[in-house]
Amino acid sequence: MDTPTDFLFLNERISTNFNPFSEGEYLVIQTYPREIGLRISKRDFDYQSAKNYCELENMAHDYTSFGVRVFHEQKLWDIDFCGHPSNISKQQDWKISPEYLSAHSDSETNEEIIVCSCSYPRFEEFANDFWKLTTCLVDDKGRDVEYCPNCNAKLMPEEDWGEDFDFYDEEPRPVTCMGCNNYHGQKYGENLLVCGIYPHGYQGEICPDFQDKVKIKD
Repeated sequence: MDTPTDFLFLNERISTNFNPFSEGEYLVIQTYPREIGLRISKRDFDYQSAKNYCELENMAHDYTSFGVRVFHEQKLWDIDFCGHPSNISKQQDWKISPEYLSAHSDSETNEEIIVCSCSYPRFEEFANDFWKLTTCLVDDKGRDVEYCPNCNAKLMPEEDWGEDFDFYDEEPRPVTCMGCNNYHGQKYGENLLVCGIYPHGYQGEICPDFQDKVKIKD
């Protein structure tokens, strides 16, 4: 017998988030603001269709941005200008362990899930007069972290930010620039010089001048 919950899956936007991704499938996802859980706006096997839909979504929203990713080798990948996988995306479909989701939803506790600017979720709990930061994924949980396992940014508890804390002063590197050898990231006065090629940062998701630090070292 069908239940009210079963009928929810007739809604494409709801069912989309539960069906497994397929190799080569394009996903239009919310890239800003980052939230707990991947926000999928559209799934398609046609790159041009996904790209066109993404452009329409970005034009229709003033405070939310979207991007196209492709599912490849069990991960989300950034794509090149032809729709082919280029780099593993910093934004992934992170699977948070249920006990951490329950603690996050409990308003009676000093525990919560905080999302890094790269999309990686961490768990913060107040114990013994200090905040403890740990991993909270199904396949990696309970491990103390000082740096983000996904983008290597230094982490600090949200409670320590204070009124004058500027998150972007602490973590200025745009997601597009993470791992790029061209990144400069120094402030001159009040101005941040991102790199010599794009002083204010590349205005897009895939920079044509990206140089992978790891490949250069190899």
